[in-house]
Amino acid sequence: MIFNASEPLSQTFCDAVAATLGDALVARRADIAGLDAALGPLIDLVTPLALGGKHFRPAFLWWAHIAVAGEPADPGPLLALASSLDLIHAGLLAHDDLIDSAPTRRGKASVHAAASGLASPPNEALGSAAAIIGGLLLIQWGERLAQQSGLLSAKAQAGLDELLNRVLTGQLADAWASAGLDLTGPRGDRPLSTAQMVAEIDDLKAASYTVVGPVTLGALAGEADAGQLAALERFAWPVGRAFQARDDVLAVFGDEARTGKPSGNDLRQGKLTALVESALTMADEAGLATLRGVLGDVNASDENVARARDVIASCGALSAVEKDIADAVSEGCQALDDAALRADGKAGLIALANAAADRNS
Repeated sequence: MIFNASEPLSQTFCDAVAATLGDALVARRADIAGLDAALGPLIDLVTPLALGGKHFRPAFLWWAHIAVAGEPADPGPLLALASSLDLIHAGLLAHDDLIDSAPTRRGKASVHAAASGLASPPNEALGSAAAIIGGLLLIQWGERLAQQSGLLSAKAQAGLDELLNRVLTGQLADAWASAGLDLTGPRGDRPLSTAQMVAEIDDLKAASYTVVGPVTLGALAGEADAGQLAALERFAWPVGRAFQARDDVLAVFGDEARTGKPSGNDLRQGKLTALVESALTMADEAGLATLRGVLGDVNASDENVARARDVIASCGALSAVEKDIADAVSEGCQALDDAALRADGKAGLIALANAAADRNS
């Protein structure tokens, strides 16, 4: 085998994705420089964002494809399709950091912060423009790389379109909810409860984009039949929710040196997450007062954020979410037990599910 199913995020796999991304970025930088050499620095700002990921999305796509179609004789096209998701993801991160006013990403200045600092004095409008335009370029380049793979059948193209529609809608819904605005129910005649709203956003922005979309796209590119697609979806939805729940935990309790993002920033941004929702349900009156004093306060002190963390842990919310994560991964992996899929692909997906749930960054 080209890659080891027991280690689906091996250094060999990550290096192959990074090399594919590097080649694509070199070509796209040359395109931009050909239009105007002065635009080169913009590409240099977004390139680290595209190359610095953990490559979960490419890996989910790769092993879902292997589960359906087996190992390709030429890995190049499948690597191109898989790697395209990291370019799209990088573009969305540039936008996400701008929306959240996040100063760092992966231990370095976020795109908008880095671009703003190019001017003297710093120019926030320049930073915003760089993040918006640079993010759009990355998304466009990701779609182009996917098309160049030659694996986008009509069904696979529809899968890619669905992935993009869901994550962009989820991003808007997240901003909407964080601003205190209601999302309406399925018939548009009533607002969703807070718990329903959290679940809706997580499904749109995270589960469907991080796991379900890549798994479905990889399977469709391998010409999966209806039974295979159904089994892979039963795997992907709970694993995607577990991935997002782990993100929620890391955003509050993670080591900033590992995550590369300011710890507690989600609390300051007032983000509605399953972890926060659980804490608001389980905390006593004093704990609720502490939490509400931090949620949505962008100037909350480190001491007050630490107190909010203590509340989330002591009230049982953290333990409850950790159990939910373990249960979701178990549910997803069990869905593959009797599925008509190749053993090596199933092994890779199961190992990925566990890696997604147990990660510390």
